[in-house]
Amino acid sequence: MNVNDIMFSDNLEMYISIPEESHSINLVIADYLELAEQDLSVEYKQKIIKMIGQSGEWYSLGQNRIFDDLSEKGELMSIFLLSEQTEDEFVIGLLFRVEIDVEHGRGMKISLNSMSILKYGIGEVAFI
Repeated sequence: MNVNDIMFSDNLEMYISIPEESHSINLVIADYLELAEQDLSVEYKQKIIKMIGQSGEWYSLGQNRIFDDLSEKGELMSIFLLSEQTEDEFVIGLLFRVEIDVEHGRGMKISLNSMSILKYGIGEVAFI
């Protein structure tokens, strides 16, 4: 993947693939960010590419957290970009579908700088 592959629709979405899931994942820019109204810089697109390349780390972190909570694994549905272009910390939100709570799912915010979970809870935690 290169920077020219990073193209979001008018709905601030695009689909990506990661080796950990067999289906495409919805990558979404949080619409409350200034980022939603800006052209993405090459540097920000490179952060996105790096994030996708690190999927093995953050995906495992998320799955382990869900398993600790529910004794089951989740299915990753969406990744939310939660950091502005000007911020040093790069935070993503992960939204998982879980069988035990299909209605709410599970969500978390992860700092890619520290590769740590900042917040965990029901699905909406991933994007609010």
